[in-house]
Amino acid sequence: MKRFTAFIAALLLSLSLATGASAAAPTPPSIWIDGQPVKFGEQKPFIQNGVTFVPVRMLLEELAFELDWNEKLRVVTATGDKATIILEIDRKTAYVNSKPQELDAAPKILNKTTYVPLRFIISASGYEIEWLEDVRAVLIDTIQESRGFMYKVENGENVVYLLGSIHVGNDAMYPLRDEITDAFQEADFLSVEVNGESDEVDYEKLLGNLGYYKDGTTLRNHLSTEGYEAVVQLLTDLELETNTLDTLKPWFASFVLDSWLQEDSEFEAELGIDQYFMDQAIKKEIPILELESAELQYRMFDNFSAELQEGMLMGSVYGFYNESDSVQDLSSMWVDGDIEMLTELAEDTKSNEEYYNAVLRDRNVGMAEGIDGYLNNKEASTFFVVVGALHLPGEDGVVALLEEMGYTVTRI
Repeated sequence: MKRFTAFIAALLLSLSLATGASAAAPTPPSIWIDGQPVKFGEQKPFIQNGVTFVPVRMLLEELAFELDWNEKLRVVTATGDKATIILEIDRKTAYVNSKPQELDAAPKILNKTTYVPLRFIISASGYEIEWLEDVRAVLIDTIQESRGFMYKVENGENVVYLLGSIHVGNDAMYPLRDEITDAFQEADFLSVEVNGESDEVDYEKLLGNLGYYKDGTTLRNHLSTEGYEAVVQLLTDLELETNTLDTLKPWFASFVLDSWLQEDSEFEAELGIDQYFMDQAIKKEIPILELESAELQYRMFDNFSAELQEGMLMGSVYGFYNESDSVQDLSSMWVDGDIEMLTELAEDTKSNEEYYNAVLRDRNVGMAEGIDGYLNNKEASTFFVVVGALHLPGEDGVVALLEEMGYTVTRI
């Protein structure tokens, strides 16, 4: 929740004034929206049976709703950008976008003023709420919708919405802004790097063929002495057998360590942007296409030089000892839609030419060609394309490559 200097100063003042008040007349709770106090005048909020009631007109007008009062039916209708709320006096059933919702307490009229339960109104309005017991204050904050990185490309009647994703996520990355979800609703197809929902790929067999040594050597034979000792030390610290990863190639061992580290993290692949839209596509019953394949990606890692594979593995090892949360930084970047930070990250990968060429430059070409194919589809269609955000920016990025093909690419 946000904390504001003005909020703290005002609370201190109100507390100093409240100390001399009679215990028989508790101070009405104060209401703050995005750090600013709501001035209710004589119609004060009050708490009854644990439910905070507020004057409905003053509160909802502060939240940019338009209100309509039906005197005959004794019904309040509040219309906002994202919700229409209907409440009836003395009834505990309300309606949000025509769906019935049960209230903690019924709206009521006192001294010609309509009062409604606060928590329900805030939840239905798309805000978040926090109650500070010690100072009898209610904090209401706008929920920040993730901005992300989305572009639109058109060719005749074919449309591509191109969304840069983060492959792991947490609850804080949702909800997504309306422009993203609305674009997906237009889509006839979802396209991702790899369709993890496909039954056609035997991942166990694929990784068994590519990720393990079959020539009698072990991980020790393919790492520097210092590198192998670092792996052994980590496994010791994790109270595991020191040969646990010995049959795995360094790149696959890196994947395994990353999955272990993720187990204690709030960030999950199931909450990643790719997976979110694959789940939505299944519900919407639209086809899921691939720009690449699992085999292509795994073979890319398997073809890395010994030095690069060891670097990957050491990065995963040190992740267990690193207190900084790089994934959190990436999540915040995505939520804010910070294109400057994203471009800087893409540029930083150029420090390792092998990695940059294999992971970004060469794959970007294939992705751009795939999108070009969508834009020249014989049947007019809308494609919603989700790829790792790092593939989009820079002179070798997918956006630049599409522009070189003659397309106009517009960020939304």
